[in-house]
Amino acid sequence: MNANGAVPRIACVGAGGHGKVVADAALSLAGHKIVGFLDDNPSLSGRSIMGLPVLGPISAWRDHNIDGLIPAIGANRARRDIMQRETSRNAKAITIVHPCATVSTWAELKAGIVAFAGAIVNAYAKIGQNVIINTGAIVEHDCEIGDHAHVAPGCYLGGEVKIGEGSLLGLGSRVLPGVSIGNWCVIGAGAVVTEDVADHATVVGVPARRVR
Repeated sequence: MNANGAVPRIACVGAGGHGKVVADAALSLAGHKIVGFLDDNPSLSGRSIMGLPVLGPISAWRDHNIDGLIPAIGANRARRDIMQRETSRNAKAITIVHPCATVSTWAELKAGIVAFAGAIVNAYAKIGQNVIINTGAIVEHDCEIGDHAHVAPGCYLGGEVKIGEGSLLGLGSRVLPGVSIGNWCVIGAGAVVTEDVADHATVVGVPARRVR
């Protein structure tokens, strides 16, 4: 319930492909009302997606009596910038955990996280703000994932892995136990990361090697 005792009105921030999957996860949960999408693309305003309206620009959430915003933008920097801007205006970031995801009661999740179907977050993992744990990704015990990161579908993180702010782990990548990945890194699809990765690096391959 919101401050008035009503069911909270929630909107998805972003009406693209990622936004559709976020909305689908949110619609599967009780306890709130998904009222639509917010998107800064004016060509989308007024359209209906999955039976939900695109209400208008993101900054207009107050005009629609929105109680909370679900980050629904796949691009990490854009998601960070938009959510930081709107939470500074007192918007509330909402965490969504799909009912087919498994999150340990001993894991720590901050605001604005979305964990999709089949995702597993095990005991004592710490997940930062606005993180995406995508479909079928596994985050093992004692992992730490920094704010605004994206763990793509099918990624496996071994125990005690550390992922820095804003990093993107591509489809099906693997990170061996105890490895640290820096801030704003890109891990290529299918890569197997066996050693630490410096900030802003791009690594690909098996085993992963730096290419940028």
